[in-house]
Amino acid sequence: MRKLLFFAAIGTVRSNGIMHKKYHDMLDRGMPRVKALVAIARKLLCILFALARDNMAYCDNYNEVHKVALAA
Repeated sequence: MRKLLFFAAIGTVRSNGIMHKKYHDMLDRGMPRVKALVAIARKLLCILFALARDNMAYCDNYNEVHKVALAA
């Protein structure tokens, strides 16, 4: 399971998305590459757990949609 999360983290930081930006922010702050990848893997695990717990589907722009729902 740990290797799968690590390889998933590698895949997500290669694509241009939220995790890509977080990864490069970590690198800019001086964090070693492997440590940053492990941090991204942990973030992915937390997201997966929350999705399973709440029985929800993944939504890329969840924060934007949620902010609009709160404002309404």
